[in-house]
Amino acid sequence: MDELIQLKQIDIDSLPQLRSLLVHLSVHDYIASILLLVAAATYLSYGKLWAKPDPYLYKLFERPQEQFGPVTIDGRSRDIARQLVEQNKDAVIFWGSQSGTSEGLAHRLGRDCAARFGLNVLIADLSDYEPATIAQIPNTKFAIFIVSTYGEGDPSDNTCDFLSWLQNQQDPLQDLRYAAFGLGNSNYVYYNKVVNDVVRCLETLGAKPLLPVGMADDASSGTEEDFASWRDDLFAMFHKVLGLQEQAPQYIPTLRVTEGEDANDPLPLLGEPRPLKLSKKAQRDYSAVNQLPLKETKVVTRSNTNTRSCLHLEVDIRAHPQIKYKTGDHLAVWPTNAAEEVQRIIAVLGLQQKQHKTIVVASTDSQEDVKVPRMSTIYALFQHHLEISAPVSRDTAIALSRLAPTEITKSFLQSLSNKTAYSAFIARNHVTFARLLEHSILQDPTASWSHLPLAFVIDSLRPVQPRYYSISSSSMTSPRQMAITVAVSPSELPENPAVTISGLTTSYLSTLDKHAGSRLWSHVRRSTFKLPFLHKTPIILVAAGTGIAPFRGFLQERAHMTQISNQEIGQILLVFGCRKPDEDYLYKEEIEALQNGPLKGRLEVVTAFSRVVGQPKVYVQDRLAEPRLKDQVVKLLCHEDASLYFCGSTTMAKTAGRTLVDAVQEYQKGSEADGKAWVDGMKRSRRWQEDVWG
Repeated sequence: MDELIQLKQIDIDSLPQLRSLLVHLSVHDYIASILLLVAAATYLSYGKLWAKPDPYLYKLFERPQEQFGPVTIDGRSRDIARQLVEQNKDAVIFWGSQSGTSEGLAHRLGRDCAARFGLNVLIADLSDYEPATIAQIPNTKFAIFIVSTYGEGDPSDNTCDFLSWLQNQQDPLQDLRYAAFGLGNSNYVYYNKVVNDVVRCLETLGAKPLLPVGMADDASSGTEEDFASWRDDLFAMFHKVLGLQEQAPQYIPTLRVTEGEDANDPLPLLGEPRPLKLSKKAQRDYSAVNQLPLKETKVVTRSNTNTRSCLHLEVDIRAHPQIKYKTGDHLAVWPTNAAEEVQRIIAVLGLQQKQHKTIVVASTDSQEDVKVPRMSTIYALFQHHLEISAPVSRDTAIALSRLAPTEITKSFLQSLSNKTAYSAFIARNHVTFARLLEHSILQDPTASWSHLPLAFVIDSLRPVQPRYYSISSSSMTSPRQMAITVAVSPSELPENPAVTISGLTTSYLSTLDKHAGSRLWSHVRRSTFKLPFLHKTPIILVAAGTGIAPFRGFLQERAHMTQISNQEIGQILLVFGCRKPDEDYLYKEEIEALQNGPLKGRLEVVTAFSRVVGQPKVYVQDRLAEPRLKDQVVKLLCHEDASLYFCGSTTMAKTAGRTLVDAVQEYQKGSEADGKAWVDGMKRSRRWQEDVWG
């Protein structure tokens, strides 16, 4: 179209050759030209203006398949109603999970239903079954939905198709009996939106709730106890409403673990993560998992203490042309457990002689997958695939008490079954699965956990999940090398600050050495956290700590545009907060070089320092509330159509965002409702974006 417009603007008289050519054209030439144009128009309009496809054509292909039931995956039917009947299941527990927490709770609930009520329950990934078949679940059975909410009220990837179907469903679901539990974080605006959407749709369609919806709030680290409380209500309903009789809890294995010989084949021992299970919609947002070489690693803080630091790491993707990223995307890192933690759990379980034996793990239910590689060794399993360094729940202590080797260890673990007692215990002690067993042995040194079933251990530990980091480089200036910025900040025990606990992934990354040829399992996840399409659009960047990461890429990209083109670059306002200017002002030299170089006159930096000795604590929201900066930001937002970005903790984004909304409200003399409408409009137009966590 642009070319046609340009031709239209050509002055034919100014082109003698073209004028001469047109004069000598015959009538036949004109007719041929017209016919060519008609043919081109006909071809381009095929399927749009004529020969439109029949919207029901697919039925010709689907109907024959429907005679044999829904499409199968790995030989299993995607008809959940059919599966429940054929497998003689009493109920199904659906899970929708992004980080694995909902999945873990679903499996735990399934084990509890079997152990305490003898129920035969199917644990199901929501994306493994055709949503429409949920409508056919008979009223003699029931469904439980455990779903998470993340980001801006978004469902997990494996929940998207189900939620879309439910929101568009018109046929009644009056035969469906259900219960629902949601996982969310009240620091986010759309707290537990997904489970609320699910329940609202189910109620509208006439489905019958068995008990009120339950919700977990991770903002207060209350997920485990919120779930336990809701589960108690669920089990009380089993007795009162369904007439089920509770039995003495017993351990019922859900896995079969068989041992082989010493491992000779290294293939299953490399620690390669299991492939991500993604919906069709989500698959385009994730690259494949690859082992990437570490190109650069350095500490970018200048602290005199060893407790807090920040790492800058770069991975090389030159050998993987299929991996592509864009500025603002995320890099996932699959961590490895520390060798000392692996040896700790192997020792306390008495598995030293078997640690390098090949084992095969299979589910006792043919309809369920296992969460770890089918073939591995005990050592590799603990090193790469299970969260052995994570804190354990009160439920785990209770379950262990039933399998305790002595009365003394049993009594000790039972003493932790009380919520208050367990909270006090973990406030004073670093508690992992292995450490909990060690604490029990301290009570009875004659005790041994060598007879604890390995299947129980695998069931009790969560599978290792990737940790996502905002990429801190620009794909425009560094297309085959990705950088991430990682905070290393061990946490202290509330009642025992002398004990610090390091994060699994940060500890792992701290040990990597570029000179030793270190590699890490990684993949790229596409993000919607992007710069405006027009480089002349002003941008306001609000960050704290490692939240500066994606903005480093943003600044690199805008600086690059000034150097390769004559495009106008919009004003950039960076509001950055950290503890001390001489310790953790990340990328300070780089930012100053941009201010004095390619972004001179376009980049303004405002800092907020919260731990300067002798000075009051100042945070980014405090700077945004200062009259001069407040007026500047309001002008950029209300008169220059600036785009606004937050990156850092949810608390920071929430507080700083509230400060800006108040400023705009005051300027526009609007109400609270006006302020909310303004924010909603900004988000719809992608002028308000957040990349936050915690």
